Amino acid sequence: MKLTFPIILVLGLLSGLTPLAIDAYLPSIPSIAKDLNTDIGLVQMTLSMYLIVFAVLQLFFGPISDAIGRRKVVLSGLGLFFLGSVICAGAQNYDMLILGRAIQAFGGAAVAVSIPALVKDKMSTNQFAKAMSMVMLTMSLAPLAAPIIGGAILVFLDWHFIFVFLALIAAIGAVLFIRTIPETLHKDHRKKLSLTGALANYYTLLKNPAVMGYIAAGSFHFAGMMCFITGSSYVYIELYGIQPSHFGFVFALNVIGMMTATTINSRLVEKLGVDTLTKYAIAILLCASISMIIIGCFNQPAFPFIVISCIFFMGTMGILGGGFMAGAMRNAGNHNGSVAALAGSFRFSSGALSGVAVSLFHTGTATPMLLIMALCGILSFITYQFVTHKFEPDENKH
Repeated sequence: MKLTFPIILVLGLLSGLTPLAIDAYLPSIPSIAKDLNTDIGLVQMTLSMYLIVFAVLQLFFGPISDAIGRRKVVLSGLGLFFLGSVICAGAQNYDMLILGRAIQAFGGAAVAVSIPALVKDKMSTNQFAKAMSMVMLTMSLAPLAAPIIGGAILVFLDWHFIFVFLALIAAIGAVLFIRTIPETLHKDHRKKLSLTGALANYYTLLKNPAVMGYIAAGSFHFAGMMCFITGSSYVYIELYGIQPSHFGFVFALNVIGMMTATTINSRLVEKLGVDTLTKYAIAILLCASISMIIIGCFNQPAFPFIVISCIFFMGTMGILGGGFMAGAMRNAGNHNGSVAALAGSFRFSSGALSGVAVSLFHTGTATPMLLIMALCGILSFITYQFVTHKFEPDENKH
């Protein structure tokens, strides 16, 4: 499969479903809590609900996509995501909202686990890193636009229509996918679908320290990002008085940082190699984490310091997201679907836990968000340094 511009746009849109599902309703969390007469902490927990279901089900969809092909899994996932969005759009109580979010996550997991595997099927490590950077650059428009769209919807309509918007995106994505993306997994390369076979593949990957090291490093970084996503609406809107309709514009600064890093990655990765760029990005992540520890020591730090440190922390995802995944896949043999599923499961499980931690350690200040993010960033740095020096064979490095 040649990555033409239309294909990149479609893959970016599909990869953006989960960022859209998470970010579009961030400005509405206070409104949802009031409308459903429930605690804002419980509404924040719907983020963790999405992430937990999303994380677990990827483990099932990875082997399924390796067995029946990518297209069937993606289209089934889009149908479920559409259904979950419709349920959320009609929710009149907290239980219906939770149910809809779980079904959304079910479909989102099927789509998300298939995209990296679909791209990797016929590409080398550096080509994959470049291709994923291009897809992520397109995908990054989703979290850039989502809070702005969500805030705009709240100005004219209520929060239910945010989920109407998500349902429409899923429907449009399905039509474009059918018309644009071919099947990339040839029948001769498909693996027999069996529980024992899937468990054996996962067991083999879990025993591989190089694979799991890259997955763990990516999971810690992602957990820090989800900590920010979970806590930022409270910190920015409730604590620093940013209007919900303006929240998306401040949030977008982080996505612009990601887009900048992704652009750099896509232009330089084949020249410098994925490992060189990853080393630079992980150093920036460490500096951002240390700055967060310093800022977090103050009860009411200046708002610009919080914003700037978060931009650098989040921005490195534009390089490290593809770099960590490329490192895991090049050490895993021909198990692209299973690696993508395992990595996704670990990432989103970690993200769910960090989101729960922000809610549990809520103190009415920005400190819990900043310190948990810093811890995640430092753990990512340590894990990456350890695996590249101790476990990864030199012949695998590029």
